[in-house]
Amino acid sequence: MTDVNIGSSPFIGTLRKAGLGLLGIGAAGLAAVFALSGQERFFADYLIGFWFFAGISVTMLFFAALQFLTRAGWSASIRRVAENFTGMVPFMAIFMVPIVVNMMGHHSIYEWTHESAKTDPILMQKEGYLNMTFFMIRLGLYCLLWFGMAKFVVGNSLKQDETTDITPTRKNWKRAAPWVLVYALSITFAAFDLLMSLEPHWFSTIWGVYSFAGHFVAALSIIGVMLVGLHSNGLLKGYIRDEHFHDIGKLMFAFSVFWAYIGFSQYFIIWYANIPEETIYYTWRMSGGWEPFGYALMIMRFVLPFMLLLRQDVKRMKKMLVVAAAVILTGHFIDIVWIVMPAVAKVTKAEGILFGWQEVMGVVFFAGAFLFLATQLYGKRRAVAVNDPLLQESFEYHS
Repeated sequence: MTDVNIGSSPFIGTLRKAGLGLLGIGAAGLAAVFALSGQERFFADYLIGFWFFAGISVTMLFFAALQFLTRAGWSASIRRVAENFTGMVPFMAIFMVPIVVNMMGHHSIYEWTHESAKTDPILMQKEGYLNMTFFMIRLGLYCLLWFGMAKFVVGNSLKQDETTDITPTRKNWKRAAPWVLVYALSITFAAFDLLMSLEPHWFSTIWGVYSFAGHFVAALSIIGVMLVGLHSNGLLKGYIRDEHFHDIGKLMFAFSVFWAYIGFSQYFIIWYANIPEETIYYTWRMSGGWEPFGYALMIMRFVLPFMLLLRQDVKRMKKMLVVAAAVILTGHFIDIVWIVMPAVAKVTKAEGILFGWQEVMGVVFFAGAFLFLATQLYGKRRAVAVNDPLLQESFEYHS
C-alpha cells in the first residue's frame, strides 16, 4: 500500500496548475464573449459551463451517498475520489449569482422574465411558479440542501478517518436514503428551473430523469479518468485495482444505455402524442441547422460508448476507459448545448445556429474551477477512507 496523503504529489500539483490555467483562459474567454457577442450569449455560455460541472459535482455526492446506502464494499477504497470532486458544492450559491443577475436584467435569456410574459396567457398561468422571488428562493434552497448533504455524507466519511469506531459510517448507512431522495428531488427541480424554463411554453415529465442520467454517466467518466491518472502515476497502489476499472466501466456502459433509453422515451412519447405544447421542443431542434447536434448526440452518448465498452476485457484497459470517458463527456457537452442554445437563439432571434468557440468558454472556466477546488481538497484530506469498515472487502472482491 502507498501513501494516501497525495496532495503534494506532482500529479495533483499538475492538476492544480491545469485548473488555474483553465480558470484563467475561461475567464478571459467569457469576458471576450461578453464584449464581442453580447450579454445574452455570455450568460448562455456561463449557464452551459455551470450546469455541466455543478451537476457533476452534486452527482458525485449522490455517488458517495449511494455507496453508503447499499453498503458497497467494492468502492470503499475509491469512494474518496468522488468525495473530493465535490469541491464546487460549498461555492454553488456564489456561482449562481451571475444567473440571478441575468434574470433580473431586461435582456435575460429566460423568456418568462420578460415584460411580454405578463401578456402571454400560458406564462400567466405559470406565474405562481415562474416568478423571480420564488425562483431565487428555490435556487437558495438547492444550494442549502447540497451543502447540507456534503456536510453530512462527506463529513461523516472524513470523521471515520480519525477513528476506528464506526459510528460515523453507521450514521451514513442510516441516513443515506433520505439524502439520496434530497438529491433526486433537488436535481430534478434544478433542471426544471435552470434548463426547462428556458422553453417556458414546453414541458416534459421525464426531464428530471433525463438530466440525472446525463450527469451520472459524466460523473462516472470523470471518476474513471481520475483513477487511471492516479494509477498511472504510481499513486494509491494496492487501493486501485483492475476490478475498480472494470466496475466503473460497467457503470459507464450501463448508464450510457440508460441515458439512451430515457432520451428515446422522451422523444417517442412526445412524437406519438403529437401535442403542439410538447412537439415544439424537437421541432425547433430538428430544423434550422441544429440537426447535426441531435445526430452527434446519439453517436457520442450511446453508439460509441456502447461499442467501446461492450467487451468485458476492454473495461480493464485504462486507455480505452479514458477514450470512452472523453467521448461521453463530449457528448454531455453537446447535450447541454443542444438544450440551451436553440432556446437562446429563439429568444434573441439570432439568425442561423448559435454555436462557436464562445460556447466552449463557459465549460473551460468551470472545468478550471472544478479541477482546482478538487486538488485543494486532496491537499486537506486523505485520498482513501482509511478506516472504512468495508475497506478490506474492496481489496478482496473479484468481478
